[in-house]
Amino acid sequence: MSGYSVVVHVNDRERIPIAAGSITNLVKDLAPDRPRVELVINGTAVAAFQDQKVLQQLQDLQAQGVDVVACRNSLLMVCGDNPDCPVAEDRLPSFIRVVSAGITEILRRQSQGYAYIKP
Repeated sequence: MSGYSVVVHVNDRERIPIAAGSITNLVKDLAPDRPRVELVINGTAVAAFQDQKVLQQLQDLQAQGVDVVACRNSLLMVCGDNPDCPVAEDRLPSFIRVVSAGITEILRRQSQGYAYIKP
């Protein structure tokens, strides 16, 4: 396993394509070392999960071995009381792992030695 571990944090939906490009470059550049990469999406950026182009980018990252993570608190904030919310947790694709709090996930990863990147 790699000596490289990184958690990439995105809380602005407009930054998701930038993060996806950076992660793809990182994974390609460090391919022989098989880096551990986790993308944590929280805040209003979770609203981007209703965009099929964004979902395809995220699925492509997952296919490269990236762990794609969403913040449950943010999903609840965006959806409010709307049972038909397109980004409700039960409507997300299975490749997106949901954690209770994105900020806590970032803290956990940093305490495990992951580098923090916010593109």
